[in-house]
Parts: sequence; structure tokens; C-alpha cells
Amino acid sequence: MLYEPLNKIFYKNNATYETIYKERFNGEFTHRYNFNIAEHQAFVGINFEILNLITSILQLDKRLLKAAKSVPPIALIQFTRKCIVDEIQLTNEIEGVHSTRKEIRELINNKNEKKERKRLYGLVQKYMMLSNGQQINLKTCQDIRTLYDEFILAEVKATDAHSIPDGDIFRKDIVEIISSSQKILHKGLFPESKIITAMTEALGILHDEKINYFVNIAVFHYMFGYIHPFYDGNGRMTRFISSYLLMQQLEAVVGFGLSYAIKNKIKKYYDMFKDTNDYKNKGDLTSFVIGFLEFIEEAIENLCVTIESRAEQFYFYMEKVENYADGNKPIREILHVLLQNALFDEEGINILNIGKVAELSPSTVRAWLKKIPKDMLVISQNGKMNIYSLNLDAMVPK
Repeated sequence: MLYEPLNKIFYKNNATYETIYKERFNGEFTHRYNFNIAEHQAFVGINFEILNLITSILQLDKRLLKAAKSVPPIALIQFTRKCIVDEIQLTNEIEGVHSTRKEIRELINNKNEKKERKRLYGLVQKYMMLSNGQQINLKTCQDIRTLYDEFILAEVKATDAHSIPDGDIFRKDIVEIISSSQKILHKGLFPESKIITAMTEALGILHDEKINYFVNIAVFHYMFGYIHPFYDGNGRMTRFISSYLLMQQLEAVVGFGLSYAIKNKIKKYYDMFKDTNDYKNKGDLTSFVIGFLEFIEEAIENLCVTIESRAEQFYFYMEKVENYADGNKPIREILHVLLQNALFDEEGINILNIGKVAELSPSTVRAWLKKIPKDMLVISQNGKMNIYSLNLDAMVPK
């Protein structure tokens, strides 16, 4: 990041601090908001760094589309589900909420009618909705509360009943963000009337078509965190909303890579909020926007590298599959499914699902699996059901 936050300039070059602030605030390409941060009017200056990042994001999105088209559709679906699991686990981990890949996968795959009673159900359901292209209303404060109730309220009730929203829409009491050393890092807006006013303004900013879409997402992401409308779940809410908004303009899988990029540089993420909240930063959101766009850029870059790498491996191993099958169609189709699963899902697959993808009956799959050498398969148990994975090392002669 080339752009220096004002709270850093305050200490490094105090003599010109006020002059730099006024130049930034009154700049020709500065957007000023009807929103105060630590008593200062919020603003963002659209500079070359922001424009370059937006260009990079759009170029990477094209690269991601090309990479996605290079792999079989079923493999991409499997990879997307893997990314959903990762995203849910990581967004929880950022907030110190423990969840395992296994329990998340069970909620995705389990058709039990009672699964809505389980923890994480609402969160998993909402991320699955994103993968299915379902639209979410984000126009009013009540829309935010409705999303909260569907997304995370059950989890909050299960972990801390005192954190249930108790206002007309949001919370009615004070909330403080405390560091590990018990230092107050930030106080959410208070009372609820101020929360509602600020959130209404933030939602208006989010939908302002005069400003770049990605800048709006970054600004709203910050404002949601600054307002802190709920006692608990604010971080997961705002990352989910940002994921949803990114999926409206970019390749869908991008929305499931945001938390990974943030978790990978979590100190930077928290420092962005800390610096922007600082009174000496005078409401300047530009550094936060740059940092958030860098997270989006990194998320897409990571996805491109991963899919491109696995696509190369897929075609390498597919040649081995063709040679091994030697014209035997059932063997070829079964190994093809197992190969996709090994590279794009990594969790193994049961006979029923192998049959669905390969368009073979379960009995046919079972019979042919017995003819595949044992060293090529990794067999594990999920309850009473066998789960099959392909041993890629065994596909390459030593």
C-alpha cells in the first residue's frame, strides 16, 4: 500500500498533517459521506492505487472464468462446495467460534428434517443459498435484521442468550470491542436510534450507483463494523454480506474465498479497522478501501492459482486413467469421478454418488470397484457407508 493513513502522518510529519488532510478531504476525486467516524466526516479519495486494484480485480476475474471453464462442470461444483466449507469454517475461526469441516459438511449433505435444530444450520443454509444464486434484500435496516435472524440468531442463542438483539431492530444497550489485554478498541454506536440512522445511511452508500461498486462494498464493510449493530455476530454478518455482493459482479466462487484471504492476513485486517477508527485519521476511508480491495484481489488470485494447478493435474492424471482403463468404459467413468473428487473435493465419495456422476447403477459401481487394485483406492468409513478416494501416487509408475 502506497497511500499513507493520516494517523501515521500525524506522528511522522505533524507540520503538514492538517494541510494533507484538507487536500485529501477537498480533493477533486474525493467522495464525502454523511457519516461520521470519531466525530469526523467520512470520505474516500479515488486515487490511482484504487483504480489499479479495480482493474486488477476485473482482469483476475476473467482469468478465473477461463480457469473454471478448463475443468469438468462436476469438478467445479465439488470445488465450490469445498470452498463453502472453508469459508464457513474460516469466518467462524476469525471470530473465535469453533466449527469443524465435518459438522459443516454434514449440514450441507444431511437431508434429515431435524437438521435445522443443529448449530450452524442458519449460517450453512445462507452460504448454500449463495451458491444457488438466491437474491438477498439489503435495502433497509429491517432487511439487515431479517438476514441476521435467518443467518446467525440460532447460533447466538445457543452460545450466549444475553447477546440476542433486544432493541426494536438492533441492540438497545452499549457494546464494546475489547482486546486480549482488556483494552477497549472500539465502542459501537449508541443508542439504537443512532444505529438505525447510521445503518440507513450506510445502506444508501452501498447502493449509490455514482460510486464504483467495489468501493461501495469496502466502505459498507467498514461502516457495518463501525456501527456494530448487534452484540454478537457482526464480523460474520459483514463478511457474508461482502461475499454475497462480490458474487453479484464476479465469478460466484470468489465469494467463498474472502475469509481465507482475510484469515491469511488477519493482523492487517484488524489494523485496517484500528487505523480508520483512530480520531487522528479524521474519517479518511481511503486506506481501508485499498486494503479491502487487496483482500478481494488476493482471494481471486488464490482461486486462479488453485484451479489452474488442479486443472493441470487433472489432465495429467486423466491420461493415466485412459491408459489404465484401456477402453473399459465403467472403469474409466469410475476413475474419472474419483479423480475429480481427489483433486477438487478431497473428502472422498460414496458408491451412490459415484454412480450418479458416472451414470452407473450402485451395483455396477460396487462390482467394478472390486476390480480396481487396492493400492489405487483409499477406503474409509462414514457410519456404515464406505467412502472412496483415489490414491494419486499409485497412478504414476515408480
